[in-house]
Amino acid sequence: MPDYYVTTPEEENRRLEQGSDVLRPYMDGNVFLAPIDTSRSGLKVLDSAASNGYWLSTFQASLKDPDSATLIGTDIQDRFPDPPRKGISMHIQDINKPWPESWKRTFDYVHQTLVLFQAGDRKREAVAALGELVKPGGWIELAEPQYERTDGEGPAFKQFYDMICELWAMRSTKPDFAADIEGLVRDAGFEDVRSVLLRVGMGPKHKDPELAKASVESTMGGARNITMAGNVIPGGLKSISKEDFDTWPARFEEELRTQGAYFPVRVVYGRKPEA
Repeated sequence: MPDYYVTTPEEENRRLEQGSDVLRPYMDGNVFLAPIDTSRSGLKVLDSAASNGYWLSTFQASLKDPDSATLIGTDIQDRFPDPPRKGISMHIQDINKPWPESWKRTFDYVHQTLVLFQAGDRKREAVAALGELVKPGGWIELAEPQYERTDGEGPAFKQFYDMICELWAMRSTKPDFAADIEGLVRDAGFEDVRSVLLRVGMGPKHKDPELAKASVESTMGGARNITMAGNVIPGGLKSISKEDFDTWPARFEEELRTQGAYFPVRVVYGRKPEA
């Protein structure tokens, strides 16, 4: 499967910012579910797959003493803001490569979203490596899509699902792999593990009508990345005809705007035992 394809850095950052905003109403207005004490001073937090640090800036705004916090974001691509966001440092990091030794067992909270499929058949190792960064008593939180096909979705969504299945199979990943994350977090040594499935609506199915448009725009940003990946695969995708592939983005967007769809997101969090 092709590596991480995006249209432009600006469009990808906007897509992920919108995605974060779209998810918040399903998390009671927060950007995290783990029981993090935001009134504490001196918190050290890592956001893996941080894009341009938007999630970190939102988390930062929830802190009682943000100036005392150490907030670090990592991403495989340099789409970082210039100048940097105040109080946030950004670094290049591949989740499949070793993390800095000096970071291990130092973070109060490690957060990661929408990237674990890139670990392919090494998801267990990727979660374990991320878990090593958490200090005793700290928390880890992972959020990933848990795609499923239902009878209530339209034809363009079903083609989206088929293409995701084909593309992710090239990474040894099944569309509902997020259902396995709870076990991976437990196996990494975490306790008090909780797993929540958020049924996130898109378009008219979003719970906040003011975010209906943004939810479609964010999803279509991901759809453009799918078409870019499909276009570089020799012979094209096997799960969709060339004719349907060429017209799919427009049909998918219209379907999302008028009918909507649900994109389940699995959120798993757990606490590292005290030493």
